[in-house]
Amino acid sequence: MGMYVTMPDDVDARVLLAVAPDQYVAERTRLVKQARADKDRRLATFYQALKRPSIGLWAALVAGADAAGVDKVVAVTTELAGTQAGGVDASSLNVATKARRKELEAFVDRAVKALAKFDDGAEKRRPEIRGIVDQLSRHPDLVERWVDGSLRVLPDDEFGFGSFAGMEVTTASQPKPQPQPETKPEPKSRSKAVRPPAAAKQTVSKADRAAERAAERQARAAHAERARKARHAVAVAARALSTADRELDTARSALRQAEAAVQLAEEARRGAEQRHETARLAASHLADSN
Repeated sequence: MGMYVTMPDDVDARVLLAVAPDQYVAERTRLVKQARADKDRRLATFYQALKRPSIGLWAALVAGADAAGVDKVVAVTTELAGTQAGGVDASSLNVATKARRKELEAFVDRAVKALAKFDDGAEKRRPEIRGIVDQLSRHPDLVERWVDGSLRVLPDDEFGFGSFAGMEVTTASQPKPQPQPETKPEPKSRSKAVRPPAAAKQTVSKADRAAERAAERQARAAHAERARKARHAVAVAARALSTADRELDTARSALRQAEAAVQLAEEARRGAEQRHETARLAASHLADSN
């Protein structure tokens, strides 16, 4: 199955999220047994592969049923990434950061409330849930699995945000590409018309959809790799900029201290000069009086 479970078109993974987290395994076992009793090996294999998610991920997936909410969190994260990469002023960066924080916290609230229906300690898990939502929001390539509830493995990525300006973002609100309907030739006569069996047409259609999904996954993987490299470059540049800022602040502080020392020295010299002139005049007066 690989890192992520591929969900068949006619299956709903969210049926496993309709029960309490502590009932997940029992419900999955029931579904697997039912699929095997129905001699549906494909369905049984799919349900068996959906391992129990962590409590925090369970909450994020349940809240992910709101596709528009997922889109908002991913969109504001992408916007913030583009703002950072664009090197804009601090004010614009602050606005983008606040917008992302607002959407992220709203999503986390929904996830915590969903968990609270089954777990009295849901509020204590808010930091864990926030971390998971924050991490997922940086990966537009995982939106589809987040929304359909089939995601079970979190991405292992420590750099930046999930997308940058100019990159295409996959969102749950975008329609999935559909295969073009087959064009049937007009039969010459009713007696000689040969119609393909319904099962055969269904098989071809599923094969086409499988090929399209494979192409989409490859495109998303390539996109994710480009985004990862771009985020790494931004992180390296950000660290260099931070170091340069610290060095500049240190130099400016040293300059201010030096300027203050010069001012004090100048004031001391003026005082000494005045005392010298007073002493000189007194000595001259004494000399004249003799």
